[in-house]
Amino acid sequence: MSEISSTHLTILSKNDMFSFLGVVQTEADEEDEIDFQPMNAVIKQDPRDSQPFVKEFDTQREALRSYRQAVDTSIERGWRIVYRGLPMFG
Repeated sequence: MSEISSTHLTILSKNDMFSFLGVVQTEADEEDEIDFQPMNAVIKQDPRDSQPFVKEFDTQREALRSYRQAVDTSIERGWRIVYRGLPMFG
């Protein structure tokens, strides 16, 4: 199976804590993929929560809108962006 995926993330800092917000988008590049389910989701890992939070959306546009809104809300609440962009490997 071949798929197209993208991930963008934001790492935030506040009072010696780090938080993670990410948006994940995947889609099959062939129409006839039977077992592949596209996914558009926002992922949040807050150090005060025991588990990451994942919310799926019907469209990429909805996922991106929610991701941007979550980042903006975090900034309004005093979080500072440490990194925003593509995941770094290595």
